[in-house]
Amino acid sequence: MSGFVGDWLVSEYVYTPAGEYVGRVRQQRRLEPADGGIRVVQVCRPIEPAPGLSPLGRETAAVMDRRVGEFVFDLALEGRARRYLGPDVVGGGVAWAEGVLTARGLWPRFGFNFTSFSILLGPTRQVTGGRFFAARREVAVIVGVAVPGEAGYPALPPPTPRTWAGLRCTFTAQGELLDETRVAAADLLDDLRRQAPGWQGCGMAYGPLLEAEGVAGPGETVSLLAVNDAEAGLVGLARWQRDELLHRVQVYRLLEPVEGPP
Repeated sequence: MSGFVGDWLVSEYVYTPAGEYVGRVRQQRRLEPADGGIRVVQVCRPIEPAPGLSPLGRETAAVMDRRVGEFVFDLALEGRARRYLGPDVVGGGVAWAEGVLTARGLWPRFGFNFTSFSILLGPTRQVTGGRFFAARREVAVIVGVAVPGEAGYPALPPPTPRTWAGLRCTFTAQGELLDETRVAAADLLDDLRRQAPGWQGCGMAYGPLLEAEGVAGPGETVSLLAVNDAEAGLVGLARWQRDELLHRVQVYRLLEPVEGPP
């Protein structure tokens, strides 16, 4: 987290829960040291809506326009834990690896619960995203990209059918590194199926974001999220549960393009 302190520009791509593209939100983000932790200041602009939105798309756009303006919260770092102390974001998260975070909580002033993820692809690029909810009713899905402020607002290109190579790191639920395996993949679902040939489940794409939920074997389920950043690589996170208990987490950073067809 300390490596991400500074001024950043973020482009967030917003989707309905059903997968309709709603539009883009430009955001300025500043992270600065504060009382042993991090103070986060986010300034969100109104959504730039896509043309021809459905009624649900217009409803989602209206929700995101409730988040316009400046939002401030403090973030305490306690080992792997991340504590969101408010006032504008409260909750908590965990760092699974350097620069890889998942979290959940509430934006009290905005009025919605959230889940989120962020993955650093390098010192000057981060993919981020998550979901907003009213209790359990999902209202928006977001995937975005952040770069240093002097670089200008970034774009997250449409996914491309190419193969990327890099590391899959496997951790226990307590964060202990179990192994690092070099893999090449065009789709992280393919790697998941190689590990669990009996895997079956459902997947959903939101532009460059892929999410999947499935069963790997008796009592074992897997939740997968992956972002295909055509400019920088394929990254993701797989959470394996056995009998409703998290028992391992896999972090993917495949940042080396492989020549030839996928």
